[in-house]
Amino acid sequence: MKIKFYKSYNKLLSIFLSLIGMGASLSLTSCDLSNNTRVEYGTPHATFKVHGVVSSETNVKIPNIRVVMREDTTFTDANGAYEVEISDFPGNQNFAMGFKDVDGSENGAYQPKDTTASFVNPQYIDGDSWYEGETSTEVNVNLKAEQK
Repeated sequence: MKIKFYKSYNKLLSIFLSLIGMGASLSLTSCDLSNNTRVEYGTPHATFKVHGVVSSETNVKIPNIRVVMREDTTFTDANGAYEVEISDFPGNQNFAMGFKDVDGSENGAYQPKDTTASFVNPQYIDGDSWYEGETSTEVNVNLKAEQK
């Protein structure tokens, strides 16, 4: 009996959800679509890029430092430069960043550092529809040498 009830319930729910989706796609809503606008499903998003240079306290550029910002991880190049990017909801954002020396004493030993990349009133370029576009900021970091 329970199984029959759940099958019927699921079928009715599927029909109802299909009608809601079809209503939107067939323009059976109260929206005025006389200017050829299209109904879209989506979420606004934007690309946030952070670039910069990692150097020592004596201003020597440090290669092979691991840079992490959420799910994006990269390493500094021979000139200590890096760039990371993520996609998120457009608007003011703060992203935690981590810098860590993972090659041991090969390029000198440095203490890890955490900082924040802040985007306040970001200006986006090359946006289209739900995609607001891309914005960037510069975060330069100085790492302290490890204490021996």
